[in-house]
Amino acid sequence: MYTTIIAPRVSETDAVGHVNNTIAPVWFEAGRAGLFAEFRPDHSLEDWPLIVKTYTIVFDHELVYGQDVTVECRVARIGRTSLALHESIVQGGRVCVTGEVLYVHVGADRRPSPFSAEIRERLSSQLEDAHV
Repeated sequence: MYTTIIAPRVSETDAVGHVNNTIAPVWFEAGRAGLFAEFRPDHSLEDWPLIVKTYTIVFDHELVYGQDVTVECRVARIGRTSLALHESIVQGGRVCVTGEVLYVHVGADRRPSPFSAEIRERLSSQLEDAHV
């Protein structure tokens, strides 16, 4: 599992006083930094190999300003050319938002491309069920 701590900013709140629902996708992407480093340890965006195919987000509890959140990112499934992640945003010990994102791995031609054996091995070690 990859984890990231984020301090909500005032600018991320809305007129209702909670963290706006448009912020969760941004925080989920920030929570994937460890995963992205598996593909580009130097953080280069050149020939970026992952493209979002789908994502879903479920809001169970509001997020508030003034209390850090923990973004958790877990590898859920690895296909031949795709990768599914389960994600959650936790605040005050409570899971407030959950999501799933499906990435397609692409080559330089931007077409689906199988994961290398090395990447597959690193991702497999992060599978949710591998740690049960």
